Amino acid sequence: MRVALIMNEKASGVSTAVGPVREALARLGAEVLLPSEGCLFPENADDGLLSSGDLVVALGGDGTIIHTAKRAALLDKPVLGINCGTLGFMAGLEADELPQLAALIEGRFTVEKRMMLSVQVFPREGAPAEYTALNEAVLARGPQSRMVKIAVSSGGEPVTTYNADGVIVATPTGSTAYSLSAGGPIVDPAVNCLLLTPVCPHSLYARSYIFGEDARLVLHPEESRGEEAYLTVDGEENVRIALGDAVHISRSARPASLIRIKEQPFYQTLNQKLNARR
Repeated sequence: MRVALIMNEKASGVSTAVGPVREALARLGAEVLLPSEGCLFPENADDGLLSSGDLVVALGGDGTIIHTAKRAALLDKPVLGINCGTLGFMAGLEADELPQLAALIEGRFTVEKRMMLSVQVFPREGAPAEYTALNEAVLARGPQSRMVKIAVSSGGEPVTTYNADGVIVATPTGSTAYSLSAGGPIVDPAVNCLLLTPVCPHSLYARSYIFGEDARLVLHPEESRGEEAYLTVDGEENVRIALGDAVHISRSARPASLIRIKEQPFYQTLNQKLNARR
């Protein structure tokens, strides 16, 4: 088995974990494929390396695993995340569970498909752009303290307008990330849907919405008084959204593939991770 190993050298704990992971995989008979010398994350998660492996192992926190899983999804490669961070919702193993890598090499694992989002920006001027989100897309105000007014429609029909710091459109995977912090519900990742959650809305009645997996949402800022709105996708891309621009969000045609070795229910994992942060 050929294993492409992606590591985020800047993430806490990765520098001490990468050696043991390489050694464990090699002892089990795997051919470990590494990035070119001097090629650091995120550039080390390139198509050449990812396509060369039968599967991918990503070392780091949730951000590392998300970035790697999105790139690997384009090549239909499953990803095992090994958590070296503090939370690790996306990880299949913790850094102190390396003996369980034997199950990976022996094929005793499952592949969990996770819905992703296609995020398209249609500017009033200029060419459209498209991004992919595994957790969420966030349209929010800039550094000024003023709120933004964001109109949301689905299938051409108006849904609501938020006066808020921003709006989150999340996947079920992302329901335990920023959306949860903003008061949104937790959604089982086995349920395909789009989750809309306002950030600090200026209303007593603003609530989250859950849309079906085939929904096509359109977001655009309204009534600018000098406010700036920015689109952030999984905490990576940061795109200025002006009046007249539109952000279209729908289910991506490609899911991410996450390797699961431990047979642990989602809610058990969720409680363990959240209880650890109390």
